[in-house]
Amino acid sequence: MASENILLEWSVGVFKEDLLIAFIMHGVRSVDNKTTVYNAGTGVLPEYRGQGLVGKMYDYIQPFFEDNQVKQLVLEVIESNQSAIRAYEKNGFTIQRKLLCFDGKLQTTALSNIAYVEPLHELLWETFQSFWDISPSWQSDAPSMDEAHPVALGAFIGSELIGYILFGPINKRIYQMAVALQYRRKGIGTQLLAEVQQRLSNEKVQLNNMDEAAENLKIFLEKQGLTNNINQFEMIKNL
Repeated sequence: MASENILLEWSVGVFKEDLLIAFIMHGVRSVDNKTTVYNAGTGVLPEYRGQGLVGKMYDYIQPFFEDNQVKQLVLEVIESNQSAIRAYEKNGFTIQRKLLCFDGKLQTTALSNIAYVEPLHELLWETFQSFWDISPSWQSDAPSMDEAHPVALGAFIGSELIGYILFGPINKRIYQMAVALQYRRKGIGTQLLAEVQQRLSNEKVQLNNMDEAAENLKIFLEKQGLTNNINQFEMIKNL
C-alpha cells in the first residue's frame, strides 16, 4: 500500500449492513503535473458480481475526484477479462498499452565480463531514465521504488554506470532493468540477471507489467528462462 501511494480516504467500498461486499483501492500521484489516480485493486464478492457495483463506485467517487482536480484515472486489467474491459470502456476508460508479465527460474550464464556488477546505495533516477526505451507502469515506477527500497545493482565499466537492475529479494520480483543504448548486446543484461539469480539462490522470479513495445527485452527475458504467462491492458480515463 505504501509503495503504490494508496490512500484509504481516496478509496471506496460498498457495504451491505456491516459487510464489505466490494471495494476499489486508489493510489494518488502527480504524473506530468497532473493529479492521477491509480486503481490499485478492485474486488467484488462473487455473489454480488454482475450488479454493476464497480461502475456505481466510480459514479459515487467522481464528484470527489472533480473537487480534488483529478485529471486522469489509470487501471490495469487482465487481457482475457473481457467483461471487465467492457465495463471499464463503458465507464470511459480506453486501452493505453499492453503490459506483459513473466515468471520462471532464470537460466542465465554470464559469458561476458565486460562490466563489473556491484550494489548501488541510492537510486540514480536521472541516470536510470537515460537508459529507458519504455516507461515503467505504476507498481514499478520511480515513486513506487522510492517507497519499496528494492535491491539495486549497477553494471560499471570503469567508473561509468552503464546498466542497472532493481529487484525485491522477499517477493522475488524484478522491477526494472535497463542498459545504456551503446552497451547493449554485449552481455551486460545477462551479467545483471546472473547476479540476481545467484542472490536469489535460483528461486522462481517474476517481472510484471512490462510495456510490450520493448520487443527486444521480451526476447531477451525468454532466452534467460522466463515465460510470458499473462498480459494486461493499461487503461486510462481523462477527466
